[in-house]
Amino acid sequence: MHTVKRKRIDGLKIDEFIDNCESSSLYLIDIDPYFGREMNFKVYRELSGIYDLWIDAASRKIEDVMDVLVSDAEVAVLTGIYFWDKLDELLEMTENVAMKSIYEKHINEFIKLGGKIIIVPRNMAARYGGKVYTITGREVCPWKH
Repeated sequence: MHTVKRKRIDGLKIDEFIDNCESSSLYLIDIDPYFGREMNFKVYRELSGIYDLWIDAASRKIEDVMDVLVSDAEVAVLTGIYFWDKLDELLEMTENVAMKSIYEKHINEFIKLGGKIIIVPRNMAARYGGKVYTITGREVCPWKH
């Protein structure tokens, strides 16, 4: 997991980060949108040709999710649903969405509506089938059943 804040990744300029990062996939938490600032699309675009990106950018509406995906993210990560009434609409448009939550109600509703990728704490992972990921340290890892 890496944090994006004000066009920097983990405090580094984009070029510096790329020079130091040997991963092929990145899980980015863009903290600017959590504080009401704009998403860092420039960062996403510059990294998209180099890494497979999973981006958590505090999406508050379907358009935010689609903007993340259009910037070449592999997966847009939802951490809270501000548009429950339109979640089925989003899941009809794309499967490239993951739900990250500690709330069983949110996870179950997401799955019921067709969501396929979930990110949960390790102590919850065994309850679910399909594409389940857990957070271990600063990494998002596939759950091994």
